[in-house]
Amino acid sequence: RLEVVTEVRTEDVYDLYVDAGWWEEGWSPDVIPAMVKKSFRFVALFNGRELVGMGRALSDGVSDAYIQDIVVRTDYRGLGWGQKIVRRLVEELRSAGIDWIGLIGVPGSKPFYEKLGFGEMPDFVPMKYQC
Repeated sequence: RLEVVTEVRTEDVYDLYVDAGWWEEGWSPDVIPAMVKKSFRFVALFNGRELVGMGRALSDGVSDAYIQDIVVRTDYRGLGWGQKIVRRLVEELRSAGIDWIGLIGVPGSKPFYEKLGFGEMPDFVPMKYQC
């Protein structure tokens, strides 16, 4: 089942990040509860009580939004759950009146997001602050 939540078990989110290969050395799982709670929308995919997928949207709730951290546990991939998570986030954002929705996908994810209505932004370059 897909649910919009404000809390999930920290260890479940941590496990998803590790499974996806996204968890970096030096990060603290202590930030996960605030990350979930402070997201504009956090969509969780459950099998029973077990978290098997997630995605979140960051926004001020008025204008723009960014979709982040779409991840489905490896053994649940290829079943359309990632698409359902993205669609639910888009639906939540659109119902809040937000129609500028962006994201940065991992290498190779372009076809996945194009099927969901996302397209490249010509002449724009995603950038990250290098501390």
